[in-house]
Order: sequence, then C-alpha cells, then structure tokens
Amino acid sequence: MKQSDGKESAKVGWMVSVAALCTVLAACAAEPDELICGFKNVEDMVALPDSPWIIGSGIGDTYFQKGGLHLFDRETATGRKLTLDMTPGLEARAPYDACPGPADPEQFSAHGIGLKANADGSHNLYVVNHGGRESIEIFEVSPGAKEPQFTWIGCIISPPNSTPNSVAARSDGSVVMSASYAGDFPMPSFAEIAKNGRPASSGDREKIKEAMKYGAVFIWSHGQGWAKVPNSVLLGNNGIELSADGKWAYVDSWPGASVTHMPLEPGLGKAHEIKLNFHPDNIRYAYNGKLVATGHAASGEEIGACVMSTSHCAIDYKSAEIDPETYEVTELFDGKGTKDFGIATIGLRTKEALWLGSVRSNCIARVDMPGGE
Repeated sequence: MKQSDGKESAKVGWMVSVAALCTVLAACAAEPDELICGFKNVEDMVALPDSPWIIGSGIGDTYFQKGGLHLFDRETATGRKLTLDMTPGLEARAPYDACPGPADPEQFSAHGIGLKANADGSHNLYVVNHGGRESIEIFEVSPGAKEPQFTWIGCIISPPNSTPNSVAARSDGSVVMSASYAGDFPMPSFAEIAKNGRPASSGDREKIKEAMKYGAVFIWSHGQGWAKVPNSVLLGNNGIELSADGKWAYVDSWPGASVTHMPLEPGLGKAHEIKLNFHPDNIRYAYNGKLVATGHAASGEEIGACVMSTSHCAIDYKSAEIDPETYEVTELFDGKGTKDFGIATIGLRTKEALWLGSVRSNCIARVDMPGGE
C-alpha cells in the first residue's frame, strides 16, 4: 500500500496488486493500493461526468459540525478542501428561494451528496448539511478554466421530525431525501446536541434509541414542500440512488444489511429487498451502470462508538456491485480496517479504480480496479 499526502500522482502499474488479487479470489481482507491523506471524514463522493473530478463531502467533527466539501483529481490522485462563498446575506435562487440564506459557513458540514445535470452544462450539487441547521444546501457546479467552480444557490430546510442522511435529485427539479430517522416527535439536531449535549434523562435516551431505528424517504417539490413516500420506512434508511426515470429508488438499510428497490409513486409495483453480507452505508452508480454499495463489517455498537469518537477506527468494510435489473450481487472489495483507514462509507467506481471515503479518517483510498472502456 502506498500512502501520499495528496500531492503525488497516482501511477497504475501493470502488476496485479494484493488488493486486486484478494478481490478476484474473494478470499481475504485487503488494504487499498493507495491512501491519499489530508482530507477529513469524506463520508460520500460523486464523480463529475466527463471530467477527472471527484467531489467529496466532509462530515466534520463528532457532532457533524465544521466539515466542508472537497475536490479530487482522479488523474493525479490529489485534492483540496474547497473554499466556499456562503456569506450571510446571499440570496437564494428560485426554486430554492424560500431558503433564509446560507448555512453558517463556520459550522457547515457535508454528509450525503447528490448531483444533477443541467441543460447548460452545469450541475446542481445537493448536500445534506448538519452544521448549524438540518438542511439540503444546493451549489451550482460550473466548468472553470482549471477546475470546476462552486456557487451556493439555495437550500431546502429538512422536514420536521427527521434526520437527513442522503439525497438525490430528479430531472423535474424535485429532490428525494433518505432520512435515517423519521418519527412522530422532534429530535434534537446535531447542532443542538453539539451545543447542549445529549439528553440528560435516561428515559429520553431510551425513547430516542427506539425511535432512531426507523427512517423514511421524502420528496420535495417547489410549491408543495416535503411529502413522505408511502411504504418507504426501513430500518435506518441510509444511502440513496434513483432509477434513470426517477420513479424508483435504491435505498440502503444499514441495520437491515440490505438495499431496497422501492417505487416512489403509487401503482408502479412492489418493492424488492436485496440482502447483503454487510451493513451498507452509501450507494452509488459505477461507470458501467451497475450500483456499488459500500459499508461495514462490524456491530452497531462498534460503529456507533467509532462515529461518535474523534479518532480513526480500524473497522473492516466491504464494497459490492449490484445489477440494478437482475439484483445480482458481486463482491468488489473486502477491506481491512487499519489505524489509517477503515469504516469506509462510500465506494465510487470509475474506469480505473474504486475510490473509498470514510466517516472517520483523514484519508481517502484508491483500489486499482481497471474496467476498460
């Protein structure tokens, strides 16, 4: 395994690595081929189409505050944390103009992210934010002379009594959000917990623990606001991707060790559960049209302790490819957690590699996995 500080170029050799061999044989846990370090808690990633760029989130500290966004160059295996203009007083654009203004730039924290193409060649980036408030922050990503340019254009405040986790957008402008909690009573936001601590009453803690077991999927549209999708409640709704027509969603259930292909509208058909041998966190389309789910091979107690800590966690992880039509599951990578990289939460497969991010690491990882044209 090679480790770099983000300034060295990635060079893919002709020899088969130990990681690739383990992937082919599905016989052992392996470490990635390269760690690219200096980037804190990149929990989710998306690839900017027809470019070498990967956009990564940054979930921030123990209470999901003070994070940010990152930009990585696949060709050089380098990256940087983005400097974003979220100056108080900026006005949001339609259809997000009900937004009261940008999130607190000092507290802004990026959890799940999603990308939608626009007709003019730009993209909208949707970011689940926990910093200061619970919201979806929207940025316009435009081509630049050297690298993409990011402009804050609005927000959508999260629905009441929900904890947003992941987000995707449909071509009609509606936004689909997977919430890890969606219940009948208010939950303290991450910002409130950061300020006031966890509920002091043991009774409150038990009530919250029970309620946090179930989430749901919500759809936002301009003028209508948020609506919960019927029959979308799963154990711990997590990562989300949409079908090409936007009528179906693939939603991870972390505690349920599964991905559910569910309709977003009535009358389309029945949901289908795809079982996995690990706890999936995020899910993302690969370059070849397959889905890649990535998550953890550990207990809920171990994961919870890691996420709420300030240190790295040597927790094993897995990535699996899912055929969106047949639901066939193929293991891609069985990752060994180390003090430098573990508890991977996203696997983004490009033509040359599987890129991995983590909720608790100062590195992202690359596994050589050339797939051809």
